[in-house]
Amino acid sequence: MRGAYHQLNIRVSSELVRELEEIARLESLAKTDVARRLLKEGIKRWKLEHALRLYQEGRVTKERASEIAGVSIYEILDAVSQRRIPSHYSLEEAMEDLEALLERVAR
Repeated sequence: MRGAYHQLNIRVSSELVRELEEIARLESLAKTDVARRLLKEGIKRWKLEHALRLYQEGRVTKERASEIAGVSIYEILDAVSQRRIPSHYSLEEAMEDLEALLERVAR
């Protein structure tokens, strides 16, 4: 991780602590490292799900969803396909997505 670190104090259930300790033991890591990794993975997953929900509701394009999720357009295309989310945007938006994709490929 880069940048400044901040301390975050949270209360969790005893069950979560036991599960965290078990993962730390199995992975041979400190509990704090496991918690940090799981928090990062959870945020990444939430961002992807949030972006896909916005796309499914027709509020953003696939290109914008990829930006919101912090993933490539290809990952969004895969996620949309895997979840069988129907395309419902206009031809104009499709052209914008295609132009953005061609621009990224040209870089």
